[in-house]
Amino acid sequence: MKEVIIRHGGDYLPIEDIDFSIIANDLRSLLFYRDDIFLGMQAMNIGIIDPNITQFEYNLLETYIEKERTPSFEAMTVGAFSQMWIFALYEVLRLWRDRKYDFSKLFKNGGIELKLKSLADNEDHMNLTLHARRRQLEKFRDDQFFRDEVEYCWVQLEPVYKLVELYRMNMAKHAAPGKSNAIPIAPGYGRINSLCGALDYELLLDRDSYELLNRRNVADNLREALLVIRANKK
Repeated sequence: MKEVIIRHGGDYLPIEDIDFSIIANDLRSLLFYRDDIFLGMQAMNIGIIDPNITQFEYNLLETYIEKERTPSFEAMTVGAFSQMWIFALYEVLRLWRDRKYDFSKLFKNGGIELKLKSLADNEDHMNLTLHARRRQLEKFRDDQFFRDEVEYCWVQLEPVYKLVELYRMNMAKHAAPGKSNAIPIAPGYGRINSLCGALDYELLLDRDSYELLNRRNVADNLREALLVIRANKK
Protein backbone atom coordinates (compact mmCIF):
# COMPACT_ATOMS: atom_id res chain seq x y z
CA MET A 1 0.00 0.00 0.00
CA LYS A 2 1.62 3.21 -1.15
CA GLU A 3 1.35 6.22 1.13
CA VAL A 4 1.98 9.89 0.45
CA ILE A 5 5.41 11.24 1.25
CA ILE A 6 5.02 14.86 2.30
CA ARG A 7 7.30 17.23 0.42
CA HIS A 8 8.02 20.65 1.89
CA GLY A 9 9.35 22.40 -1.18
CA GLY A 10 12.40 22.85 -3.41
CA ASP A 11 11.08 20.80 -6.32
CA TYR A 12 8.48 22.90 -8.14
CA LEU A 13 7.19 22.13 -11.62
CA PRO A 14 6.89 25.04 -14.07
CA ILE A 15 3.31 26.23 -14.22
CA GLU A 16 2.82 24.87 -17.76
CA ASP A 17 3.72 21.35 -16.52
CA ILE A 18 1.29 21.26 -13.59
CA ASP A 19 -1.80 19.12 -14.12
CA PHE A 20 -4.37 21.37 -12.49
CA SER A 21 -7.18 18.97 -13.37
CA ILE A 22 -6.07 16.58 -10.62
CA ILE A 23 -7.45 18.65 -7.75
CA ALA A 24 -10.48 19.95 -9.67
CA ASN A 25 -11.55 16.47 -10.79
CA ASP A 26 -10.09 13.94 -8.35
CA LEU A 27 -10.92 15.76 -5.13
CA ARG A 28 -14.61 16.04 -5.93
CA SER A 29 -14.60 12.37 -7.06
CA LEU A 30 -13.60 11.07 -3.63
CA LEU A 31 -16.03 9.21 -1.40
CA PHE A 32 -18.29 11.57 0.55
CA TYR A 33 -17.83 14.24 -2.14
CA ARG A 34 -18.85 12.54 -5.35
CA ASP A 35 -22.43 11.65 -4.44
CA ASP A 36 -23.12 14.85 -2.48
CA ILE A 37 -23.56 17.47 -5.19
CA PHE A 38 -23.08 20.55 -3.02
CA LEU A 39 -20.15 19.16 -1.07
CA GLY A 40 -18.62 18.08 -4.37
CA MET A 41 -18.93 21.65 -5.63
CA GLN A 42 -17.01 22.88 -2.58
CA ALA A 43 -14.25 20.38 -3.28
CA MET A 44 -14.18 21.32 -6.96
CA ASN A 45 -13.80 25.01 -6.07
CA ILE A 46 -10.45 24.23 -4.45
CA GLY A 47 -9.18 22.96 -7.80
CA ILE A 48 -10.80 25.69 -9.88
CA ILE A 49 -9.02 28.52 -8.07
CA ASP A 50 -5.63 26.78 -7.66
CA PRO A 51 -4.27 27.63 -11.17
CA ASN A 52 -5.25 31.27 -10.74
CA ILE A 53 -3.38 31.60 -7.46
CA THR A 54 -0.42 29.69 -8.88
CA GLN A 55 -0.25 32.20 -11.73
CA PHE A 56 -0.42 35.07 -9.24
CA GLU A 57 2.50 33.50 -7.38
CA TYR A 58 4.68 33.24 -10.49
CA ASN A 59 3.70 36.76 -11.52
CA LEU A 60 4.77 37.99 -8.09
CA LEU A 61 8.14 36.31 -8.48
CA GLU A 62 8.67 37.85 -11.93
CA THR A 63 7.80 41.32 -10.64
CA TYR A 64 10.05 40.86 -7.63
CA ILE A 65 12.99 39.89 -9.84
CA GLU A 66 12.31 42.71 -12.29
CA LYS A 67 11.99 45.46 -9.66
CA GLU A 68 14.59 44.00 -7.29
CA ARG A 69 12.34 44.77 -4.35
CA THR A 70 9.16 43.36 -2.88
CA PRO A 71 6.07 44.62 -4.74
CA SER A 72 3.85 45.26 -1.72
CA PHE A 73 0.41 45.19 -3.33
CA GLU A 74 1.11 42.05 -5.35
CA ALA A 75 2.57 40.29 -2.30
CA MET A 76 -0.43 41.22 -0.15
CA THR A 77 -2.77 39.97 -2.89
CA VAL A 78 -0.99 36.62 -3.09
CA GLY A 79 -1.01 36.37 0.69
CA ALA A 80 -4.75 37.09 0.88
CA PHE A 81 -5.71 34.59 -1.83
CA SER A 82 -3.38 31.97 -0.37
CA GLN A 83 -4.88 32.19 3.08
CA MET A 84 -8.45 32.07 1.77
CA TRP A 85 -7.59 28.99 -0.31
CA ILE A 86 -6.05 27.26 2.69
CA PHE A 87 -9.04 28.08 4.88
CA ALA A 88 -11.44 26.70 2.26
CA LEU A 89 -9.38 23.52 1.84
CA TYR A 90 -9.27 23.09 5.60
CA GLU A 91 -13.06 23.09 5.83
CA VAL A 92 -13.43 20.59 2.99
CA LEU A 93 -10.88 18.18 4.49
CA ARG A 94 -12.14 18.68 8.03
CA LEU A 95 -15.63 17.68 6.93
CA TRP A 96 -14.18 14.49 5.41
CA ARG A 97 -12.35 13.72 8.65
CA ASP A 98 -15.40 14.41 10.82
CA ARG A 99 -17.73 12.35 8.64
CA LYS A 100 -15.35 9.41 8.63
CA TYR A 101 -15.06 9.64 12.40
CA ASP A 102 -18.82 9.96 12.95
CA PHE A 103 -19.69 7.11 10.58
CA SER A 104 -17.04 4.82 12.10
CA LYS A 105 -18.24 5.56 15.62
CA LEU A 106 -21.87 4.89 14.69
CA PHE A 107 -20.90 1.64 12.94
CA LYS A 108 -18.90 0.37 15.93
CA ASN A 109 -21.61 1.32 18.41
CA GLY A 110 -24.49 -0.02 16.31
CA GLY A 111 -25.97 3.44 16.02
CA ILE A 112 -26.42 3.75 12.27
CA GLU A 113 -30.04 2.58 12.32
CA LEU A 114 -31.00 5.19 14.90
CA LYS A 115 -29.20 7.86 12.89
CA LEU A 116 -31.01 6.82 9.70
CA LYS A 117 -34.32 6.94 11.54
CA SER A 118 -33.50 10.43 12.80
CA LEU A 119 -32.75 11.57 9.26
CA ALA A 120 -35.97 9.96 8.00
CA ASP A 121 -37.99 11.81 10.65
CA ASN A 122 -36.69 15.08 9.23
CA GLU A 123 -37.00 14.00 5.61
CA ASP A 124 -37.43 16.74 3.06
CA HIS A 125 -37.79 15.51 -0.53
CA MET A 126 -36.13 18.70 -1.77
CA ASN A 127 -33.10 18.34 0.50
CA LEU A 128 -30.51 16.65 -1.70
CA THR A 129 -27.84 16.91 0.98
CA LEU A 130 -29.95 14.93 3.45
CA HIS A 131 -30.62 12.20 0.87
CA ALA A 132 -26.90 11.98 0.09
CA ARG A 133 -26.09 11.61 3.79
CA ARG A 134 -28.59 8.77 4.14
CA ARG A 135 -27.16 6.94 1.12
CA GLN A 136 -23.65 7.28 2.49
CA LEU A 137 -24.66 5.96 5.90
CA GLU A 138 -26.44 2.98 4.36
CA LYS A 139 -23.44 2.15 2.20
CA PHE A 140 -21.06 2.51 5.13
CA ARG A 141 -23.29 0.10 7.08
CA ASP A 142 -23.60 -2.49 4.31
CA ASP A 143 -20.39 -2.36 2.26
CA GLN A 144 -17.05 -3.44 3.72
CA PHE A 145 -15.27 -2.32 0.55
CA PHE A 146 -16.73 1.16 0.99
CA ARG A 147 -15.50 1.31 4.59
CA ASP A 148 -12.05 0.14 3.55
CA GLU A 149 -11.88 2.74 0.80
CA VAL A 150 -12.85 5.49 3.24
CA GLU A 151 -10.02 4.42 5.54
CA TYR A 152 -7.51 4.19 2.70
CA CYS A 153 -8.40 7.63 1.37
CA TRP A 154 -7.95 9.19 4.77
CA VAL A 155 -4.52 7.59 5.18
CA GLN A 156 -3.49 9.56 2.09
CA LEU A 157 -5.35 12.76 2.96
CA GLU A 158 -4.43 13.03 6.63
CA PRO A 159 -0.82 14.20 6.11
CA VAL A 160 -2.11 16.96 3.83
CA TYR A 161 -4.79 17.83 6.36
CA LYS A 162 -2.13 18.22 9.04
CA LEU A 163 -0.21 20.66 6.83
CA VAL A 164 -3.39 22.64 6.22
CA GLU A 165 -4.25 22.57 9.93
CA LEU A 166 -0.79 23.90 10.80
CA TYR A 167 -1.14 26.69 8.24
CA ARG A 168 -4.68 27.55 9.32
CA MET A 169 -3.97 27.53 13.08
CA ASN A 170 -1.04 29.91 12.65
CA MET A 171 -2.90 32.25 10.31
CA ALA A 172 -6.45 32.23 11.65
CA LYS A 173 -5.94 31.39 15.32
CA HIS A 174 -2.42 32.77 15.89
CA ALA A 175 -1.47 29.59 17.71
CA ALA A 176 0.15 26.22 17.14
CA PRO A 177 -2.18 23.23 16.51
CA GLY A 178 -3.47 21.94 19.83
CA LYS A 179 -1.43 24.47 21.78
CA SER A 180 -3.37 27.70 22.26
CA ASN A 181 -0.63 29.15 24.47
CA ALA A 182 2.06 28.66 21.82
CA ILE A 183 1.91 31.95 19.92
CA PRO A 184 3.76 32.47 16.60
CA ILE A 185 6.11 35.44 16.27
CA ALA A 186 4.69 36.93 13.06
CA PRO A 187 1.54 35.15 11.86
CA GLY A 188 0.72 36.17 8.29
CA TYR A 189 4.20 37.45 7.44
CA GLY A 190 5.66 35.62 4.46
CA ARG A 191 8.64 35.90 2.14
CA ILE A 192 8.58 35.32 -1.60
CA ASN A 193 9.86 31.88 -2.53
CA SER A 194 12.64 32.31 -5.10
CA LEU A 195 11.55 29.24 -7.10
CA CYS A 196 7.76 29.44 -7.33
CA GLY A 197 6.71 32.85 -5.99
CA ALA A 198 4.48 31.48 -3.23
CA LEU A 199 4.87 33.11 0.17
CA ASP A 200 6.99 31.10 2.60
CA TYR A 201 5.71 31.26 6.17
CA GLU A 202 7.45 30.20 9.36
CA LEU A 203 4.66 28.26 11.04
CA LEU A 204 4.82 27.42 14.72
CA LEU A 205 4.67 23.69 15.47
CA ASP A 206 5.37 24.01 19.19
CA ARG A 207 6.73 26.67 21.50
CA ASP A 208 10.21 26.71 19.94
CA SER A 209 9.74 24.66 16.76
CA TYR A 210 8.87 26.13 13.36
CA GLU A 211 8.08 24.68 9.93
CA LEU A 212 8.72 26.59 6.69
CA LEU A 213 5.68 26.11 4.44
CA ASN A 214 3.89 27.80 1.55
CA ARG A 215 0.58 27.31 -0.24
CA ARG A 216 2.22 25.67 -3.24
CA ASN A 217 3.68 22.97 -0.96
CA VAL A 218 0.16 22.14 0.18
CA ALA A 219 -1.26 22.10 -3.37
CA ASP A 220 1.54 19.85 -4.64
CA ASN A 221 1.12 17.42 -1.76
CA LEU A 222 -2.63 17.34 -2.30
CA ARG A 223 -2.07 16.48 -5.97
CA GLU A 224 0.30 13.68 -4.96
CA ALA A 225 -2.19 12.26 -2.45
CA LEU A 226 -4.99 12.29 -5.02
CA LEU A 227 -2.79 10.54 -7.60
CA VAL A 228 -2.00 7.79 -5.08
CA ILE A 229 -5.72 7.35 -4.41
CA ARG A 230 -6.43 7.28 -8.14
CA ALA A 231 -3.77 4.61 -8.72
CA ASN A 232 -5.24 2.44 -5.97
CA LYS A 233 -8.58 2.35 -7.78
CA LYS A 234 -7.10 0.72 -10.89
